[in-house]
Amino acid sequence: MVDLAGVAPLSALTPILAACAVSAWALARGWRGRPRWPFYRPVALLLSWALATALSRGAIQHWILNPARAAIGEEAPYSGGARAWYLVELAVRLSWPFAILAATLAVFRRRRPWWLVGAWAVTAAALCWSYPEVRRELQWHIEAGVASACWTGSAWAVWRWYAGDESAPVAAHTTMMLVLAAQLSVIAVTLWSGAPAEHWTSARVTHGVMYAAVLAYQARKLWGRTDGS
Repeated sequence: MVDLAGVAPLSALTPILAACAVSAWALARGWRGRPRWPFYRPVALLLSWALATALSRGAIQHWILNPARAAIGEEAPYSGGARAWYLVELAVRLSWPFAILAATLAVFRRRRPWWLVGAWAVTAAALCWSYPEVRRELQWHIEAGVASACWTGSAWAVWRWYAGDESAPVAAHTTMMLVLAAQLSVIAVTLWSGAPAEHWTSARVTHGVMYAAVLAYQARKLWGRTDGS
């Protein structure tokens, strides 16, 4: 059996993420004669983005940033090519809370929030431009604030649907609630801790449990009911 935790940029979570993305697209596009679930497409896109960002960030960290950090020490900022790749990794990392908000608005409010691409680009550009003056604790707190703001926007969208929308709940609602629950846990326990790197194991466990639940839920839908509820 292959130890995925030791094969960069893979981790034990990678095959779960991949299975989540594949099963989500199977639900969205139809599978073996099942009806298509177009309402599930935002979920499929979000889970695919989760897999893509996990793989890209893992590769950058393993092959570029970790060796650079070992060479310059824990306190020094990145420079040269390592700095450029760190800023790429930072921008990719910042995309996740915006992606969750976009998917939530699409699922619960039936919106196409393309403006969030611009919001993410401006936020990422500002943090990248301010590096290395803004880094470590201050940068972590800014990222925690951004993630909290996006989660609050997602919670608002869920509340608006719950309080005033007459549409019946569908599978996409359940999946997004699992994603939002995991994100809230990461924000509270990891991002606002002041030292996310020291608490990232807890975040990985939370994500692992959430994605496993998403996978189990989607698998049940693939082999169970076909009405979307």
